[in-house]
Amino acid sequence: MSKEIITLDRIDVTFQQKKRQIQAVKDVSIRINQGDIYGIVGYSGAGKSTLVRVINLLQVPTGGTITVDNDVIFKDKKVQLSAAQLRQKRQDIGMIFQHFNLMSQLTAEENVAFALKHSGLSKEEKKEKVKKLLDLVGLADRAENYPSQLSGGQKQRVAIARALANDPKILISDEATSALDPKTTKQILALLQDLNQKLGLTIVLITHEMHVVRQICHRVAVMEEGRVVESGEVIEVFKNPKQPITKQFVGEERV
Repeated sequence: MSKEIITLDRIDVTFQQKKRQIQAVKDVSIRINQGDIYGIVGYSGAGKSTLVRVINLLQVPTGGTITVDNDVIFKDKKVQLSAAQLRQKRQDIGMIFQHFNLMSQLTAEENVAFALKHSGLSKEEKKEKVKKLLDLVGLADRAENYPSQLSGGQKQRVAIARALANDPKILISDEATSALDPKTTKQILALLQDLNQKLGLTIVLITHEMHVVRQICHRVAVMEEGRVVESGEVIEVFKNPKQPITKQFVGEERV
């Protein structure tokens, strides 16, 4: 029986904008098992990035309960951890983004090492770890290159290595392949799949592209207007989409 590593229970996120409230996430419940690659798919504005940011409380919800790796981190409209505990919890959750977020003045090696600033490792241990991480993502020969000397796919590999620096249990990929061409997207997805298997990493993958979900995800949740309208095993959802929005996604993927 698989152990749940992320439980989002009845999550609401409401933003106050001038005189009106915007409900970005409405009563969403999701359960993600350890070692899963879990896809959250939806068009722009569906609320998927807002939802995923509640997992590490980069976005504090307005309601609901969040449990990560057996720790209740948000409940009764309150963060349940101290600032130090939250920092520690965030070490367990790596994130990669569409635009890589690399520091242009640092080499690939230095970008990865930056994530180890507060790790307590010695200089030699850090150097060794960075070398291993770049090797793991297939960039051992690019350690001294600056981001401007790297392709989009190579930049994303550096970002993945950096996200793995503190040995997280969970990796959140927020539209991480949508700035890449199809061939590079395939390679990055294959790398994520490989890391999932090698490291037992749980991956939460946000995307608006159903082919990305089909390629590597085990389970999927489809979001529309802040709600999860359909979820289940990827094969099931593809074979038998129930909601109009899901049928649209599946139809686009088959074109």
